[in-house]
Amino acid sequence: MAAMRYVLNPDDLDWAEVDSAGHPSADFMFTPTVIDKDYTGAYSSRLGLMRPGKASGLHTDPYNHAFYFLQGTGEVQIGDETWSLQRGTVLKVPAGKEHDISNTGSDDLVFLVMYDPPHWSART
Repeated sequence: MAAMRYVLNPDDLDWAEVDSAGHPSADFMFTPTVIDKDYTGAYSSRLGLMRPGKASGLHTDPYNHAFYFLQGTGEVQIGDETWSLQRGTVLKVPAGKEHDISNTGSDDLVFLVMYDPPHWSART
């Protein structure tokens, strides 16, 4: 088992595009899990990046997830309501709630997403 890394810099992470079968847009990427089961089993988290003009597409997930937006501007639709996103925004999406996140700005939309219960991707 590899030793736990205590400090992770964005340039050291391996970004990968989201499987297009799960989300309709290209240029929507995640890192492997940055808070993983070697640290805690209570939740997991990854960094996400969405290019300008892209969106996740309306979808539901079987887990709660919370986002903290680090860079860029966008919108989120949850059910029939829409809100603006910007640096510093915290977004909570309950399990089973239909939602769509889109990048409406000219810069990358970068965010930390936390999953509860933990969501272990194939690329942890």
